Amino acid sequence: MGNFAEQKWGISLSLVIACRRLVTQPKAVGTSLAEQRRLSEALRAIPLVMLKIKLEPDTAQEFAALAAAYDTTVSALMRIALHRFLEAPGRYKHPMLREAERTGLSDWVDVMVNPSSKQQIWRLAGRYGDKLNTSLLRVALRRLLEEPGDLAGDLETIAPLRDLRPEIYARANVHFDEPLRDKLDGLAARVGSDRAELMRLAARRVLEEPGKIEQAVNNEVFRSEKNRKHLMARHARRQARRHTQPD
Repeated sequence: MGNFAEQKWGISLSLVIACRRLVTQPKAVGTSLAEQRRLSEALRAIPLVMLKIKLEPDTAQEFAALAAAYDTTVSALMRIALHRFLEAPGRYKHPMLREAERTGLSDWVDVMVNPSSKQQIWRLAGRYGDKLNTSLLRVALRRLLEEPGDLAGDLETIAPLRDLRPEIYARANVHFDEPLRDKLDGLAARVGSDRAELMRLAARRVLEEPGKIEQAVNNEVFRSEKNRKHLMARHARRQARRHTQPD
């Protein structure tokens, strides 16, 4: 347990050092942030899969007309429809069963959607039968046609070809002294960022160019009485383990 606590303390201390270096050498932070965001977006770009939806001719025409009105594609609209549905599916069993019984479905429409959306729709539909997938797609589409809502906004945030799931970062508790915290927040305000994003940039810079990290850690350790006590306690634990280990 002691080793785990020491490891966490070491990570926290290294992040503090990384942030000190960032605020004292803020050159090109804006450029670095832009590159970090571009790489993140590129990594989250995902391949699409095709789905075929069978519609009545008038519904297919309404779908195409809506896409034309917003100068977009039916695939982009379908990604929005699926995202909205999956965020708030509500009661969908009976509408889906009604869609399965519809007649006059003569027009096939091909749309490109996110693989994760397809998998979730298939899983939801599969609760009630093996062949209800396209029926559930029509439920999501009809909801969009009935209530377009803020399509202009959704075309900016939902329709782009990227993974919509939030990015997952490892959590680390870091304790800053007030001057460092204020400098970090001030830099974030100047470059249109926040503390967490700057910390990720700072950590990446230290990993790329560690440069005398051990000396920096020692300097950071002895900045406060609290750190000195922690260091002495760690040293005492290590000495005790050495004495208790068999030869």
